[in-house]
Amino acid sequence: MRPDTARRIRSFAPHWRLLTGAAVAQVAVACALRVVSLPRLRRLGRWVRPVIAVALPGEDDRVVWAIEATGRRLAPVSTCLVRALVGEMRLGSSERPLQLVIGVMRTENGALRSHAWLRDRERVLIGGTVDQEFSPIVQWGSAA
Repeated sequence: MRPDTARRIRSFAPHWRLLTGAAVAQVAVACALRVVSLPRLRRLGRWVRPVIAVALPGEDDRVVWAIEATGRRLAPVSTCLVRALVGEMRLGSSERPLQLVIGVMRTENGALRSHAWLRDRERVLIGGTVDQEFSPIVQWGSAA
């Protein structure tokens, strides 16, 4: 292997670790949601926060990027709620209270559509900038 190729592979290792951690965390949360209620899972998130921090190391913007990037590829498993929960578990704390928001909107054909997002004060961290279109029906403060 050429030295520049080996150097390039080593430079991508932290990205792969972060992406792998984000994917594993989302699959675990998606499975947990099928057997545990949402409020209970949020409470359990406090206990797994140290594990999530090890699995998703790095700056907040890189963690958000990894959660969103892997979530798009795990679409059948990783819903907007799963992504928001993983983000809350990793980024939320007693010093940094986040809001998990679930909103609904009526589509053109009259059906209801729902969406979940994670907000840090007025800034949406995970779930896009959708809070103008969706009417919030539930807002939880951090389960710190």
